[in-house]
Amino acid sequence: MRRVLIRDPIFLIVFTILMGLLLLSIGNTIFRDGQVDQFLNRYSEEGRLIGIPPLEPSKDQWLGTDRAGNDLFQMMIEGFKWTVGICAIVALGRMAIGLLVGIPLAFRGARLNRIFKMVLDGFLILPISLLAMMMLFSSLMFADSTMVPPLIDRVSLQLTVFILLGLPAVTLYLITEVRQLLKQEFMVVAETLGGSVWHRTRRHLWPHLMPTLVIVFMQQFVQTLMLLIHLSLFGVFFGGTVFLFEGVMPTLFEWSSMFGYYFKQFTATTWMTSHMFLVPAIGLSLLVFLSNLLTSRLERAFQSRRQEAIVTDETVSQAEAAAASLDEPFMLVHTDEALRLHRKKDMSG
Repeated sequence: MRRVLIRDPIFLIVFTILMGLLLLSIGNTIFRDGQVDQFLNRYSEEGRLIGIPPLEPSKDQWLGTDRAGNDLFQMMIEGFKWTVGICAIVALGRMAIGLLVGIPLAFRGARLNRIFKMVLDGFLILPISLLAMMMLFSSLMFADSTMVPPLIDRVSLQLTVFILLGLPAVTLYLITEVRQLLKQEFMVVAETLGGSVWHRTRRHLWPHLMPTLVIVFMQQFVQTLMLLIHLSLFGVFFGGTVFLFEGVMPTLFEWSSMFGYYFKQFTATTWMTSHMFLVPAIGLSLLVFLSNLLTSRLERAFQSRRQEAIVTDETVSQAEAAAASLDEPFMLVHTDEALRLHRKKDMSG
């Protein structure tokens, strides 16, 4: 699988773009302390005032500025690590807890799994975005900017809610996948030979489950991103929402929060104001597109791996059949020679 991904130009391009943006975002935090430049006014070479915020895109401000004069390009670079980090942490948290709960339950009887499925099925029909808004609205809305709790408390609360809301679906899916693998012949043989649950999980179940976990991670990544976008449209920004005289305002330069914050600008008719909404909207659309494209290339690599494994098994079976058809069955035969002898015997017969 690794060889397939290394030779896949689309995967390499997408991976390079995402890693490059992540490194730029982390570098801005390390070397510039996460600062974003502000340009309050734009002057000509003669010193004449030619523009006030929001400034349109130019050679100095590639994506323009918002009404406060913040450079949108620097805001997008600074906020990328937040958006990607949130989605990655939530996806990993759901998978980790889902595995800790799902694998032991998968080894249990079918009756217990049916009861567990009946309990969790009710949560699958509930809209996650609506539940998250109801749970977070009162805790992340602040009328006074001086009474905002520490960032670690706000982030921890929001991440915990995100992980718990998506946990039932991930757990049920992992239980189903594990139980399907337990029905395979190699798992039945391992159990017959006396392998413990830990041994079967570590040596047999985990290597076959890893491709599924990678795909589930990418799917949960995109789902969390969509959840952030939905909440931002309701005014619930990641890290909290502060009420000001001119309206609500996010506390972090995070992409989905910027999307919701500038959503009102979408109704504007001039490029000078509507670009503030278009910049995070296009950025989020590209991030979803690249994530889905990365998922499809990973699925393609896993399918190629399965096909190679099937071909290898068929080749070994043919070689064993050819060796068994020799006059001297205990003579060592090379795989290619065995196949040649097997075809020759079929043609003569």
